[in-house]
Amino acid sequence: MRSNARNATAYFAELSAERREPLMQLRKLILATWPTMTEDMDRDMPTYNMKGHPLFALSSQKHFMALYVMPHDLLHAFKKDLLIYDRGLSCIRFKRLEPSTVDLFDRIIKYVGNQWRESELIETREKRRTILAK
Repeated sequence: MRSNARNATAYFAELSAERREPLMQLRKLILATWPTMTEDMDRDMPTYNMKGHPLFALSSQKHFMALYVMPHDLLHAFKKDLLIYDRGLSCIRFKRLEPSTVDLFDRIIKYVGNQWRESELIETREKRRTILAK
């Protein structure tokens, strides 16, 4: 679903209640777990950054909702847990936010927030930034 929202509050406001509630629950979970995380809009999605590095994004698509984990290499730690989920390289798709899904997302959010510096993807982005800055 393409959004013209300029900020996350407007993004959530334009969603239907059945989509707004679960995505707001995840938004609150991310921000409660990592209060220093900043929220902005990137690629038409609310995106959550730690010290300038995008770690998570939330999205409402036509047939599903999704939690995106930008340093997706860190999802390998949850390989077995994620077997039952429809997912892409960096996104975990869901239609309803079940208690078991909230529990898994809570563990992923805590883990990624603690381990993001260990991600090979973050390291690669840092090298690319350094090269481009020269």
